[in-house]
This record gives sequence, structure tokens and C-alpha cells, in this order.
Amino acid sequence: MESKTSPDQIIHELGGCGRYQIRMNVIVHLIKTIVCWSASSMVIISATPNWWCEDDVVLNELNMTACSSIENGSEVIMCPLKSCFAVNDTKCSDFAFASGMNTIVSEFELVCGKAYIPSTVMSLQVAGQLVGNIIAGQIADLIGRKYPLFASIAIILVFNLIGYFATNWIIFSIARFFIGFGSGFFLSTQYSLLSEFSLAKWRVWIIGFPSWPIEACLFALCAWLVPDWRYIHLIIAIMCVPCLLAWCVIPESFRWFIAHDKPDKAEEIIKQVAAYNKRELTDIAHHLEKPKDTKDRKYTFVDLLKSRKLIIITLLSALNWTGLGLVSYGIGFGVQALSGNLYFNFFLFSLVGIPSKAIALWLQNRFGRRGTIIMCYFCVAIGGFVVGIVQTIDAPNKDALTNAFALVANIGVSTAWGPVQTMTIEVYPTVVRTIGFGSLSVMARVGAMIGPQLVYLNMYVAGLLYYVCGAVAVLCIIGSLGLPETMNSNLNDKITEENKNLTSEVNHKNVVV
Repeated sequence: MESKTSPDQIIHELGGCGRYQIRMNVIVHLIKTIVCWSASSMVIISATPNWWCEDDVVLNELNMTACSSIENGSEVIMCPLKSCFAVNDTKCSDFAFASGMNTIVSEFELVCGKAYIPSTVMSLQVAGQLVGNIIAGQIADLIGRKYPLFASIAIILVFNLIGYFATNWIIFSIARFFIGFGSGFFLSTQYSLLSEFSLAKWRVWIIGFPSWPIEACLFALCAWLVPDWRYIHLIIAIMCVPCLLAWCVIPESFRWFIAHDKPDKAEEIIKQVAAYNKRELTDIAHHLEKPKDTKDRKYTFVDLLKSRKLIIITLLSALNWTGLGLVSYGIGFGVQALSGNLYFNFFLFSLVGIPSKAIALWLQNRFGRRGTIIMCYFCVAIGGFVVGIVQTIDAPNKDALTNAFALVANIGVSTAWGPVQTMTIEVYPTVVRTIGFGSLSVMARVGAMIGPQLVYLNMYVAGLLYYVCGAVAVLCIIGSLGLPETMNSNLNDKITEENKNLTSEVNHKNVVV
């Protein structure tokens, strides 16, 4: 009996990475702009401008603009900054904020007793991503990748509009939770969908392409030009509209149809790809023939725990994902506290992600996914511990050293995202790939919820954020040593194939193009 053609052989016959795959990747990475801007915007829209107490008894007899004046084109603040009490030690009830940017802090007066709210809202947004990861991971393996991908766009559109019209911080918090929820849908499905149309040699490019840092740099420019949190929400909502039109050109994963024994639907998509790539395929229907008397099995998170190897891999990978979330969101949200211009710092921390991700592409194909992960977390550990020490001992040139080594840690974690995500895609079979990816993304969101809280606590315990980042990085290095190398491995489709590939030495090599 003639064996069925594997999906990787089909992709090879389709041209490997042809015009169709390139078009898909460009469109999905462009759509990711709305997710990047939505997720990253909290760093800017929750920033705290300079502020002061305006109900000082001394000022009652003066013009209320006396605290602020313009000298040589710049605003000069003459009142004590960031004091929750007036000069007579009474609790301040009326606050004023420096002009130049309108954030939720200045509009809703989230200072003093409400200073915890911005970091809490950030954690709520990440909690939304966590819930979205869980639900989308399950949905994508039950009904396909396409529906949750485009559901994410609709959710982000609606709740950015709600955020734009928010009249208090509570409504704003609810909007941010669901913006995170929509982002979780997108982030759980995008790479699975794209990777399932590609060969192993192209996956590092698909997952590691620095679209996120490029988009974050553009957001820094946009936020600098439009320094108003409401208009930022409105701009993102408007950007969502053309993204919905991509429904007509983004297909469902043909590998998902094959894995769920639906060869007729898989064949339709394969023919579309072949026609666009100007390739001819022969006798696909025969090779994709559905076995008789079989039922489409539904998989759940429990299937990730049905073999010892899957359990070990899931637990060790969860450690890496937690480190990604904690360090990324801790250092990213902590940009607000660094010296210098907020917009420039945000731009700079985003900019370094472009070359670092490009370097990660070469590292992954040269040293493997696991080796690259270890090198990245080593950079995080060095940067984190140095900044922690500098902040603890109040060293000379403290601001410069803090910025420099925080940047080193940021480069490390920005680079680590690519190999961690690539390994996750490669280690799970198609039938549970987005369940695994979504479940591990949940751990990243757990870490991401902790990160902003560490930024808040770092104001009271100097160096805490960076010591924790360094320690977590060391744990991730140790855990990564127990993970299998997946470089050059083909993707599995059925869970029964899992034990064939999950070894420290990968037996399946990439199809030669």
C-alpha cells in the first residue's frame, strides 16, 4: 500500500517558501502592528508626567498658574514636585500636571494613594492576554487557526474604541483587559498558522523576523507626535479596519485539515497555493485519502501530559516562557523610570530589538534553538545583576550604568523570544500545537503580570526588579539544558509521532530544497 505524502513533502513541492507564503507572512506581520501598538501603548499612556500639589495655602492668594511658567520655550516647574502633602502637612486634594503629554495618570489623577493603579492596569491587560492564550489555544486546535486570528482583530478594534471613550480609570481598565484578551488570541495562533505552510529552514525567519521591534519604533514616533492617550486608542482602532479585509487572502492551515482527517478541504488550499506559486502537483487526492471509519478526535491540554517526555518539555519550556514575560514586561514597563526622554528611551529599547532578532536568526541556524536561548539568558543575567548592584550601592554614573546594562538585559530577552517560540512550534504535533503554544504563552503572561508589580516595588526596594530578572535568567539557563534541540526537524502532525522526534538528537532532517 502506497504511503501518504507528508505535509512537508507537499510544501516542498509547493516551492518551499514561494510567493503565496511570502504574501501570507507579510500580511500577518503587518496585522501584528495593531497587536504590538495595543500591547506596548500602556508604557506611554500610563506614564506619569511631572506633577505637584496645587492646593497649597500659599497659592490660594496667587494665580494658580504660578507653579508653571514658560522660559526659553520650555515649561519650568517652580513648586515642589510629586509631593502628596501641602506645606502645612495637609493631604493634597488638587493636583496639577506638566503639559506636553496627556496620559491616564494626568487625566484621572493616579498619584499618591492611586499610584498603584497604572501598574495594576498593566497587569490586568496581561491577565487578558493570559485568558486569551488559554481560550485561543484550545479553539485553534478544535476549529482551526483562522477564526481566532481574525476574532482578535475585531476584539482589539471594539475595545480600543471603548478605551477612547472611557470616562474613568475603571472603564479604561476593563477595555485594557479585553485588548489584552484580543492580543492573546492573535499571539497564540499567528506563528502556528504561518509555520504550518513552511519548511524547517524558513521557520526561524517567520518567527524571528523583527516585525515587533520595528512596529514598536513606529509607535514611539506616533506617540511622540500624538501625545494623547485617547487619540492613540482611536488610531489603533482605525488601523484595525483594513486588517479585517485580509480574511479574503489568509487561508486556514492545510496541515490542520490533514491532521484532523479532512483531506478534501486540505486539497482545496493546496491547489490555491500551487496555482499562486505556479507549481504543478500530481495525484494529491490519492495521497491525502481519508482513512475509512475514523473520527476526528478533539485534543485538549490533558494530551500535553500523556507522556513523560511531553511533561518534562512542557514544564521546562514553561520556565523559559515565564522568564520571557517577567523580564520583557518588567524592563519594558520600567522604561518609565529610566533617566532621559520617555519617547526616546522607548524608541531606543525597541530599536535594539531589530539587530538582536536578526542576529538570533543566524544563531539559531548555527548553534541551534537551545544554544541560542542559553546565550540570550546569559546576557539577561549579566545585565540584571549589574543594574541591581549599581542601584543598591548608589554607584557613580548610576543613571548611565543603569540605562546601559538595562539595555543589555533588554537585548538578551528580545533575542530570546525567537528561539523560544520556534522551539515551542517545532516540539509539539499539529493536533496540539496551538494548545501547547497557548498554554506556554499563559506562563509568559504570568511572568508579565509580575513584571510591572516589580517595577512598582523597585521604587521602595532599590534593585529588586533587576535582581529578580537576573535570578530568573539563571534558572532559565539551567532549565534549557534539559530541553531537546529541534533545529532542522520536520513538524509532526499526529500526537502518536511525538515520541519519534522528541529526543536530544533530532532524527528527522529538513527536506532539501
